[in-house]
Amino acid sequence: MDDHVKKVLEIYTRSEIKDPSDKEGFHQWLVDEERAQQKEDALFDLWNETPNIPGDDTIESLNQLFTKSQELQKKKEKKFVVWKYAAAIALLISVGSFCYWAAKPQADPRFIEYFAQAGEVSSLTLPDGTRISANSGTVILYPESFGKDNRTLYISGEANFKVVHNAELPFVVKSKDFSVTALGTEFDVSAYPADMYYTATLINGSIKVNRDHVSGDIILKVSDQFAYNKTTGRYSIKEVNLYDATSWQRGEFVFRASTMPDILEALQKKYAISFQYKSNLFNDDKYNFRFKKESTLTDMMDIIKAVAGINYEKTGDVVYLTSRKLK
Repeated sequence: MDDHVKKVLEIYTRSEIKDPSDKEGFHQWLVDEERAQQKEDALFDLWNETPNIPGDDTIESLNQLFTKSQELQKKKEKKFVVWKYAAAIALLISVGSFCYWAAKPQADPRFIEYFAQAGEVSSLTLPDGTRISANSGTVILYPESFGKDNRTLYISGEANFKVVHNAELPFVVKSKDFSVTALGTEFDVSAYPADMYYTATLINGSIKVNRDHVSGDIILKVSDQFAYNKTTGRYSIKEVNLYDATSWQRGEFVFRASTMPDILEALQKKYAISFQYKSNLFNDDKYNFRFKKESTLTDMMDIIKAVAGINYEKTGDVVYLTSRKLK
């Protein structure tokens, strides 16, 4: 074991790197193929030395590591990656949702990682025949043994699941703070790390939602959407328009009573861009938009510009927003 590699990982996970350029250098180093086995071994050791109950700072740093490493891996145009150690997955996915595998260290399962590149809706068929449509920037992890002795997978992002019925092996989708269980049904799960709300929407059949560290299941009926607020820890259930809720699968954008920051966040995911604007540019006004699949980013921004009273200028992958109001 190279102590230098392990030390670099320890410094990052303890949030001792403050300068943005230093963090960027770390991310590039992490996903580089050079000394890949030593990095993997160091991740394994680091996980074994981590307390069983991580603090908020630990989870936050691991989520940041997960998000950035995925961005860099996407640039390499890889869609499937096999991880040797469950411990490495624990460093990429929410620590809390990983307890099932952490409780079985002797199994040392291998995982398959799948991700949908920015701007794409990708399709995946699991070994049990379940079909998945994954939205832009989504990451899905499942064990190589999926469908044999379990049907549990992990998600960061948004996906639609058309689950093959198997009464003996329930289908479980896990993310940070909650999980969804189904026997044979169709549903959506949205759990992007940057979003305030995680949601599960039932399209057909029946599912139950379980919140981490909270006893009791929540049963949804068709058209129900479970929404969990990460900040408050509270949840709500409401009936939604399924055509609108599944619009992303058709390449459309539908916003209902959405704030402008929420709309811009959705565009960021789709087009792998970032918006820069002053915090007081927008108030709490709600907007309704429907953009067809053929709409370009420019088309959408021109409409938003007219409705919200802003100017925009795109430079590379950054869009700068300013107010059109006279000073």
